[in-house]
Amino acid sequence: MRWFDVDEVVALDRLAFGPDTWTTEFFLAQLAGPGNHFRVVRDAGTDELLGYAGLSVAGGEAEVLTIATAPSARGRGIARTLLTGLIDLARSNGAEAVYLDVRDDNSPALGLYRSLGFAELGRRPGYYHDADALVMRALLID
Repeated sequence: MRWFDVDEVVALDRLAFGPDTWTTEFFLAQLAGPGNHFRVVRDAGTDELLGYAGLSVAGGEAEVLTIATAPSARGRGIARTLLTGLIDLARSNGAEAVYLDVRDDNSPALGLYRSLGFAELGRRPGYYHDADALVMRALLID
């Protein structure tokens, strides 16, 4: 992701997360953050933004900051591709674990995360506008 992607990403973020959306300024600040890595997926034919994701790596830990897929592109494996890429990036940067927060009512995301080895560690009551967050972790070491 580059600065010139941010307006489109913010629009998709608004669709995906509603009142919990990030602002343009917050995305730009996150892009500039040390240890932060962001990716976008675009349609090869139309250049339409299909999804985006962000990861922060510090020491032996990494955190998925955000991940979303365009409604028109859901069910095509884009979130899986983004997340496996983030996991690979975390591993290559020396992380031994990846953490993330997810709405407790987001069944598709929970299924994806569990299929990639994430396990629930705890709950953050009221973390989202109208839902709790589940804290999940995937270990990257054997």
